Amino acid sequence: MIRCLARQVIIGGKVLSKDRLRLRYLLKRKYRVAPLLRVQNQLATWFDERFGQQLYQRQQRQCEQLLKQVFGYRLAQLAVSPRHSLLDKLQPSHKFILSRAHDGAACQCEFEALPLPSDTIDIVLLHHVLDFSSHPHGALIEAARLVTAGGHIVIIGFNPLSPFGLYKWLGVIFSDKAVWRHNSLRRGRVVDWLQLLGFQVAGDVAIASVEKLEATVTWQQKLSTQYFSRGAFYIIVAQKMVTPLRPIRTRSWSPIKPGSLVGLKQVQARDSCHQNLGIEK
Repeated sequence: MIRCLARQVIIGGKVLSKDRLRLRYLLKRKYRVAPLLRVQNQLATWFDERFGQQLYQRQQRQCEQLLKQVFGYRLAQLAVSPRHSLLDKLQPSHKFILSRAHDGAACQCEFEALPLPSDTIDIVLLHHVLDFSSHPHGALIEAARLVTAGGHIVIIGFNPLSPFGLYKWLGVIFSDKAVWRHNSLRRGRVVDWLQLLGFQVAGDVAIASVEKLEATVTWQQKLSTQYFSRGAFYIIVAQKMVTPLRPIRTRSWSPIKPGSLVGLKQVQARDSCHQNLGIEK
């Protein structure tokens, strides 16, 4: 009897065995996003492999097409893999990469505390940063802080409703690859966050789209790597609509033109002063 009670714990009015608590703890630990500094080399290696390389090349092509319609002088990429840049073929004159580990990045920093002043970057590109951040909402707020009024933010993330995103729940169990331990953030949820931060999703550059799946495909094609990679990610392009406050300057009086004084009689200051005081000459 004592042994049975020792193996039970009461939480929220429910009696849970230690075995059940241990299983829940192990699953929570298994699906938890690992610190980016620890797994960044693994993610970079995954993007060099066959499947990851296909996704990266497709992302590069789509970013090049989307950002042709967006103007900016300064462009910053927040990257989980600094050596996989999406900036090479883009036009802005000043572009650089920020990352958690150095690995060729211009600056090594925390994504929740970026060492840059507010309202200084025209285009901020987040390459899977929200997927592998322990605090994705905080990382998005910090990235939005850098964007100038009228500037753009570009977000690339894994689509949790795609075959790739759904396989994550099995991949975590049967594989130790860090890529499966990512946040499942729906595109609509990220758009809601952006709207609360004062951003508007661009119309024609739009929510960059997930590729559509063909209705007529064979089962062999569905099992292929190329088909499995379709719809695996989304791209969002949004513009910051916050108008900067400008101080209201005091309006200076314009000088009186000489022509406006024509017809006015000259008044003696002394006579007017005596009249006001009621003093006779």
